[in-house]
Amino acid sequence: MSIKVFRCTQCGATLFPARYLCPSCGGAEWSALDAESGTVTAATVVRYRVGADSSGGVPLASVATQAGPIVVARLDSPAEIGDTVNLALDAQHRIVARRD
Repeated sequence: MSIKVFRCTQCGATLFPARYLCPSCGGAEWSALDAESGTVTAATVVRYRVGADSSGGVPLASVATQAGPIVVARLDSPAEIGDTVNLALDAQHRIVARRD
């Protein structure tokens, strides 16, 4: 399943997640775009999560999509800043980044 980002049909601003009104022009009509890949801009590992077992950390990354918006994604393997990744939604509808 692919990730959708949203482009304002009035001014072209591209956002994620969807919003009711465009923060740039106030427009209310959007077109959906697929965001299939992007570039890692930051990466970290969340080691302690409230309510989770202590089975290890969760690697996360900020990914600048090819469509423009930045998304936070789980990494399926370690990644470095500047790496290109493919984006998808997993069975729980979480954004997952996979290295090429």
